[in-house]
Amino acid sequence: MKQTNRSIVIVPFGGEIAEYLADVAESLYEQFGLPIRIEEDRGLPAFALDPVRQQYNSNVILKELLGSCPPGGLKILGITAVDLFSPIFAYIFGEAQFNGRGAVVSSYRLRGAGNNPDAKGCPPLVSRLEKECLHELGHTFGLRHCSDPNCLMHYSIGVECADRKFAFFCPACRDLMLWHMASDLFLKPC
Repeated sequence: MKQTNRSIVIVPFGGEIAEYLADVAESLYEQFGLPIRIEEDRGLPAFALDPVRQQYNSNVILKELLGSCPPGGLKILGITAVDLFSPIFAYIFGEAQFNGRGAVVSSYRLRGAGNNPDAKGCPPLVSRLEKECLHELGHTFGLRHCSDPNCLMHYSIGVECADRKFAFFCPACRDLMLWHMASDLFLKPC
C-alpha cells in the first residue's frame, strides 16, 4: 500500500525518552498540523559515539536519519537521551538541517543535570523537550533564530533560556513557518 500522507516522523534512539514521545508528538501536531508517526526505537546511537569526548556527534546521527527517512516522511526527527555535541560546540540540545528534512534533539542537557545523566523526573523536562523539538523542526522549515526571547526560535544557551521561551512561535516566525510549510508540502516525501 502506497503511503501518500506527508508526516513528521519521530525516531527514538534509546528507551529513556519513550515516556515523553506522546507529549512531544501532540505538541508537534498542534504547531505544525501534520500527521506525526513514531517509529520503532533504534537503540542508543553507538555509531555516533566519540570515544575521546564520551559524547555523541549530532552530525553523524543526523546523517543516519537523513539516509533512512521512512516512506511518506516529510521531516524526520531523532530524539535521544545521550549527550550530543557538534564539532564547533562543546554540547548542544539539538541540531537541524536548515531548510531540509532532518533534525535531532537530546534530553540529556535539558534535564538540567549535565553532570548527572541519571537524574530522573525533572518536572520541566517534557516542556523543554517539546520546545527544543519544535525549535529544531522550525529550522527544517527554513526558520532562523529569532530576536524575540519568548519565541520558540530564540537561541537557547542554557536551560534557563528554554524555560523562558513560550511553547509557540512568535507571529512573525509563525507566518514565515506557514509560508515555508506550504512550499515544503510540494516536496517529494521520502
